[in-house]
Amino acid sequence: MKRFLWVGVMAGVTALAGAADFSRVDAGSIAMRGAIADGDADRLRQLYTHETTLLRINSDGGEPLAAMQLGRLVRQLRLDLAIDTVCAGSCALYVFPAAYRKHIPADAVLALQESAFLRAQARPAQMRRTLVDAGVAAQDLNRETQALAARLAGVAVQEAAFAAELGIAPAFYRDFRQVAALADVVRQRFPDQDAAVYWWPAAARLQRCYGIAGVEEGARAARLAPDDYLYVPALSALVMGDHALQGCP
Repeated sequence: MKRFLWVGVMAGVTALAGAADFSRVDAGSIAMRGAIADGDADRLRQLYTHETTLLRINSDGGEPLAAMQLGRLVRQLRLDLAIDTVCAGSCALYVFPAAYRKHIPADAVLALQESAFLRAQARPAQMRRTLVDAGVAAQDLNRETQALAARLAGVAVQEAAFAAELGIAPAFYRDFRQVAALADVVRQRFPDQDAAVYWWPAAARLQRCYGIAGVEEGARAARLAPDDYLYVPALSALVMGDHALQGCP
């Protein structure tokens, strides 16, 4: 139970479903469905053949370190990636940028959230609130807050190494903070004040500012127009564009 709590806190989600499901679609493609967990890179490796060129994804996030491991394998195998419905959280942070070419169809969404770097910057009071919300008992809060801070710092170090290895600019893992600040204002426009905030960076910004090339983004601009955000009631999600950001850092 404690491991499940830690996984949820580290991944930034309320529930995780064990491991993603991998299945072969045809000779050239493999489908991945679900939250990313330990062992998923091995599952992909087992299905991979020399004919495989494409990974089709539908994932709302998962464990950061497992997603980094999966991303490294995707880069090693030079796989293309296509989002069937959504690639969010750890999927968007670590698996998506690792792919050779990335395709976001007209009805799919790329949705980034807080990176390990930003989570590690949280104040102890914020971490305590997170742990309280996760059900940690009052007498354990001090110890668990210190443990969480150490774990987050460790994952942030791994994230920095991952970015350097794949040639991703550090700003990719830092710019969400500015996007989230603007989202606080945007949320006042509709009743769902608790909508989860995501960021969908444009293909041009991904390449120019972060070194993430090969992105085909379909109808992103039209879907985010006219105010540069997309509200998805069924998911209680507010997906923000790039308006909060200036030029490349």
